[in-house]
Amino acid sequence: MLETLRSERGFSLAELLVACVVVAFVMAGLLITLQSGQESYLRGANEVEATQSVRVAIERMAQELRVAGFCPTCGTPPFDAITAQSATGFTIQNDWDGDGVITTPGTVTDANGNVRGEQIIYSFAGGAITRQETGVDASALTLATGINALTFTYQDSAGATTGTAANIRSVVVTLTTTPQNQPAATMQGRVLVTMTDSLRMRNR
Repeated sequence: MLETLRSERGFSLAELLVACVVVAFVMAGLLITLQSGQESYLRGANEVEATQSVRVAIERMAQELRVAGFCPTCGTPPFDAITAQSATGFTIQNDWDGDGVITTPGTVTDANGNVRGEQIIYSFAGGAITRQETGVDASALTLATGINALTFTYQDSAGATTGTAANIRSVVVTLTTTPQNQPAATMQGRVLVTMTDSLRMRNR
């Protein structure tokens, strides 16, 4: 009986401490991996949120810039496709009724019987992009908010920056935005997204 008890050995304190240290290292590695994965997920989700509403606004702007300067009866439109251009806004012009004159204020009826305004004003102020179709919208409508900075740059057919309305062939939009619910207490998941898009006019 005494012989059996002597052969049953337990862990010494030193062995227990070594095992605890090994487990602590393994758990620390797992924690770092988990935090890194969570950070990547949060950044990705916040980047999508930050750009989602802005992309909708940019896409609408791109569609309207593509047809800027439309005139169904003009060989060479006697008006500029873009006017009042600045770093924070511009006005698109289209001759929907084909009379060779931009009607403003007021509306016209296009070939499909739709009531249209012949000027569309895009503007950036107070962190928001707004759009107003003259004669149709009583006031400017907000397309996107939460924008930190936005700049419009105008280029000619050679891609050079121009300030002459008649020479504008594309509009470059550069903006910086953040998600609506940007965490304030920690840096985890914080993002600042910068986007640049070149919007080409097809009627010029």
